[in-house]
Amino acid sequence: MYRVWLWATLWWLPACLAQGAQQAVFAGGSFWVMEALFSDRPGIERVETGWMQSGPGTARRQVVRVHYNDAMLTYGDLLTLYWQAVDIHDGEGQYCDRGREFTPALYVRNALQLKWARQSRARLALTGERTPAVRILPSAEFEPAASRHQDYQARHPLLYFAYRRMCGYPDGGAFSLQPLLTGRSPASGQ
Repeated sequence: MYRVWLWATLWWLPACLAQGAQQAVFAGGSFWVMEALFSDRPGIERVETGWMQSGPGTARRQVVRVHYNDAMLTYGDLLTLYWQAVDIHDGEGQYCDRGREFTPALYVRNALQLKWARQSRARLALTGERTPAVRILPSAEFEPAASRHQDYQARHPLLYFAYRRMCGYPDGGAFSLQPLLTGRSPASGQ
């Protein structure tokens, strides 16, 4: 009996670990805003704020690392949320947050994420008059932000609301995981 249980466990455990837990990294201006965008959505297990730099001489950006269950949603679903929240044509920052730290980028972790990112950005490029300024970069070491930056919206709802509103970031709560069939980005007014 023990051998059967051990065999079943060894056969089943790797399959469970391989399916489900995935990660994606997004830079879209303030990591507080990006964290609020992805938090508390079905299939998203955890969102962490931090920084990422893809190589020497590249911008160190505020990012969020999203842990999600790929049995419930895809990387493409996460991209749908992301594209609705960022101004895809602003390569100098996002809304009132200016500078390299706030520039938009997708940090891809594998070939499938790279394919999704390129295809979705190309689709957006076809719908507009200008080329999207969002960069697609290889994922690098994630540097977690200090604890005071984690779960900022949940811990400081009034301060977060005032910051987001004064800065001009759209309210991500109204965004949907449904595909953008019209090709319009509510954030950029396109």
